[in-house]
Amino acid sequence: MENLSISTTQNVSIDYQLASVGDRIFAYIIDGFIQFIYILIIIFAFAVFDREPEWWISLFFLPVIFYHLLCEAFLNGQSFGKMMLKIKASKIDGGELRFIDCFLRWIFRLVDFSLPIGGVLVGLLTIIIGGKGQRVGDIVAKTTVLKINPKGSLNQTAFVQIEADYQPIYPEVSKLSDLDMQTIKEVLIIANKNNEYSSIGAPHPLVIKTKEVVLKKMNITTKEPAKEFLNTVLKDYNYYHQ
Repeated sequence: MENLSISTTQNVSIDYQLASVGDRIFAYIIDGFIQFIYILIIIFAFAVFDREPEWWISLFFLPVIFYHLLCEAFLNGQSFGKMMLKIKASKIDGGELRFIDCFLRWIFRLVDFSLPIGGVLVGLLTIIIGGKGQRVGDIVAKTTVLKINPKGSLNQTAFVQIEADYQPIYPEVSKLSDLDMQTIKEVLIIANKNNEYSSIGAPHPLVIKTKEVVLKKMNITTKEPAKEFLNTVLKDYNYYHQ
């Protein structure tokens, strides 16, 4: 399985697992089946009520046309097929997926899935050759499709447990985003797994660099050690967002 290194808002590179071509194809098939069932239901409903075809009946087919756009825009980069395969569309720079990104991915489906080259769809060929799991729509929108935690655990969120009587130290955490906090948490996880520095009592360089970036973003100074500082920031953020 291929990995993609994403540079986050803390200027830290973290590896993510790209969705396989097989996952994307199966998700596409599942989504197609859902759309097909919806169409059958609509046709059956009008047949039962013996309605004559009128122009407004076509409005009931708009959800099929805009299916992928609406799903990815309102389900955080996922369609129902992607949910079942545990994959999602994400910005390749680690940023937040916006509506315009979803729109570009959707509009370029006409190119990716309608134009065959030598018997292979353009999108599939681009994914295989490109190396970043990107079809044409992904390249234009600067997105790709990644695997997500199959257990959907809280490791993918900014959540950490805090004591009932916890008192926050840095109100400036309000300047940080959910994505910033997720990055901080991932940096701490990476540092905790690396025993090379802890064995000699030295802070992980990744933790030090992340502290510098976070301090600059929060516009504060502190003498608190890097690792302890990042843990405090996580707790403060959870305190203000509980």
